[in-house]
Amino acid sequence: MKETFVLPNTEKLLEQQGEPCDKLVIVSLIGKSRLSATGLKIKSIGRMFASDTNRDSKNIIEGYYDDENQIIYLHAFTQLDTHCFVNGFEEMFKKHDSDDPTSDFLFLYNDVKCSFAKTLLVLFYVSHIVVLNHPDCNFDINYIQYFKALDSLRQKLSSQITEVLKEIGKLSPEWISTGRLCMPRLIFYFEHKPRNVQNLKKLEHNMEDRIYQILKKTRIINNSTSLFAIPLNQEFVYISNDPVQDRLGHAVARLMQNCQPGAAMHIESPFCRQNDIGKSFSSFLQVHIQQARSKGFDDVVASSRQLSLHPAHFELPHLTQWSEACKAVYNVIMQTESINALYTETRFSEQRCEKVFPMAIARYQEGLPSHYSHAVHESRLTAALNLFAAQARGPKSKEYCEKLVKNCNNHWKSGKQLCEYPSLTDNPCTLPKHASEQEHCSGVRYIAACDCGRIQRPREDPYSTKLANFTFYNQISKECGCSGLERIHFPIFEPSIKEYKPTVIAESEESLSDQSEESLSDRSANSQFIEQEKRKTVPSTTEYLPGMLTLSSPRDFLPQFSSWSLVCLGPSSLYSHNLGLLESHQPGFINSTNYLLPWDVTVYTKSKPVIPLEQQLDTQKFPVRQKKTRTNVNRVPQFTVKVFIGIEYECPRGNRFMLAAPDRVLRANPGSIVKDTGHKVAESDMPLYFPCPCRPAKPLTAQLMRIHVVTPKAPVLVTLNPRVQPVMGGPIFISGTKGPTALTQSTYWIMRLPFIYSTNKQNYSENHTGRLLQGVFAVNKIES
Repeated sequence: MKETFVLPNTEKLLEQQGEPCDKLVIVSLIGKSRLSATGLKIKSIGRMFASDTNRDSKNIIEGYYDDENQIIYLHAFTQLDTHCFVNGFEEMFKKHDSDDPTSDFLFLYNDVKCSFAKTLLVLFYVSHIVVLNHPDCNFDINYIQYFKALDSLRQKLSSQITEVLKEIGKLSPEWISTGRLCMPRLIFYFEHKPRNVQNLKKLEHNMEDRIYQILKKTRIINNSTSLFAIPLNQEFVYISNDPVQDRLGHAVARLMQNCQPGAAMHIESPFCRQNDIGKSFSSFLQVHIQQARSKGFDDVVASSRQLSLHPAHFELPHLTQWSEACKAVYNVIMQTESINALYTETRFSEQRCEKVFPMAIARYQEGLPSHYSHAVHESRLTAALNLFAAQARGPKSKEYCEKLVKNCNNHWKSGKQLCEYPSLTDNPCTLPKHASEQEHCSGVRYIAACDCGRIQRPREDPYSTKLANFTFYNQISKECGCSGLERIHFPIFEPSIKEYKPTVIAESEESLSDQSEESLSDRSANSQFIEQEKRKTVPSTTEYLPGMLTLSSPRDFLPQFSSWSLVCLGPSSLYSHNLGLLESHQPGFINSTNYLLPWDVTVYTKSKPVIPLEQQLDTQKFPVRQKKTRTNVNRVPQFTVKVFIGIEYECPRGNRFMLAAPDRVLRANPGSIVKDTGHKVAESDMPLYFPCPCRPAKPLTAQLMRIHVVTPKAPVLVTLNPRVQPVMGGPIFISGTKGPTALTQSTYWIMRLPFIYSTNKQNYSENHTGRLLQGVFAVNKIES
């Protein structure tokens, strides 16, 4: 058996040339095949080509030269052959994925179709007869798309192909001008007939009529310049009646048959002799080959006027001439980059996406304000993407989806962003985006009372600790007049130079304060903190403490301002236990919650003296007390005093109320005596945040803002030592560095707590684990 050759390399073909051959007929096989066929088409011809050639990853046109009959058979192995596609898919996918990892499979399939179309066009240029193979008995309507695309491409390449053919000597003028030997004849081969079909010849004729009508109506065949032609008065459809059988079993059966005595296997190239007398594709094909050799084809479907303008041309070439022309045409066609007419799915996808894209943009921009937040942007973008996803189709959707996101982001960032810098209460700034040094405004306003609680005014959402805890209360106290009342001033930074700066706090110093509740209640501290207190000197006058005072703050430094306030309203007679806090004096209280709690305290003769914080931390003079059972040894009760205390909460609407216990709002009937006592309040941790009863359905969160104390006339010393832990495990904030604060006798005192708790590194927003630690109140006898 002679060796095959692969286009455009025809050197082997020229080496096989024997006697001079100047009337060659070229027959080409193309189409689709089953997986089991390994890419081979039409058994009687396809078996001339080896089945083990490497054809997995690219389209190959193999050729076989039958010098005896002067016929060249060209067999196209393309990626539309199932076997070739499956074997080469992994390699194609990797190559395509490396070029564009985000592309869809249809983009890869576009390359498959484009490669197949180029191969088909080459065969239409260099062949007399083209056999289109199909694995079943249905005409694949997708070929119409290929034919139209190839006809358009052929017209574009006609001048280029004419130029390259001119460079080849001894070619006829007609061949050079048309670029091909003739208008090739296309015949159809269907591998398997339908089931239960008796009259196969009638089926073939019906198929011919349907194919002719399709090609005629789609104007594929209309004149002498068409891509191909079909015979007018000859059969051009062949349906094989070979049964589908097991290939391995059939091969074994034939081998056993030929091994019988007297049997022999005869193969005559290029066809196998078939025993069936009536029907064979070799006889069917020989009719067309003989016509090509004798008088050529004249299959033009056109009027006489068109025939006179474009007469039919038919030529049987010489082997050398055909070989050179074939190589030239092959190189021109294969260098074509792409055939856009074949990209139906992707073109439809792109057109659909282009139509929906403006609609999605309009959905995003519909009714937008001049400036809007990131949340509004994300919401609108989601709506636009949902609209786009509902109407867009195909592989281009992802690309246009990314384009939509980019377009919407650019629209938002082109001067329409809000600042959205969070306030200390986590409300975003509602001003257009501006420089960070400019003032922010969240648009949120609260109602808050002054230090003494006598007047209420609206306040802006704070963006700094000073505005939250000092500036607002300083301004409103001037309006109220409580700035002139007796106050206890907490220590603050007093600079001695003009150029002062915040101190740098080391990590080790910050970590000293996270003590347990037990150590706090026993007034013990860790050894590092004690050593630090021993080394305490006069507070610095050149460096101030950033943030607020905590138990871990260095004692050498003080804050620039005090976040706490302790003011004396006047004598204890200002408060009436029967009337409670009057609306005229303390506005904003919810009905029946405006009472203080009576706290009966037994005073002993030998009570513990008030020890300053510095001495408490001196373990040599005052050793750390070990935990033990409390006893009243050597302590004789002398008298009992009544102290009125109250823990006040305030909600953003300005509603105020007292708690009777850590988990219960104080409720008292007007004009009656409060039944609750202050023991639970004095001896328990109180929540820093509590649901306000002003709106039961969706309660606002109220914050602990004031501590009320009415001291008795008895010779006792009432002290306040508030310690606030805004979050579980967080730092513990204190009002000053000198321990508990002593209050004067028979007076009404109100301590205002900070609105915001912050250190030099963190602001602590609302957290329901925050608490006011127990041990706020203490009563001791004044020793004479």
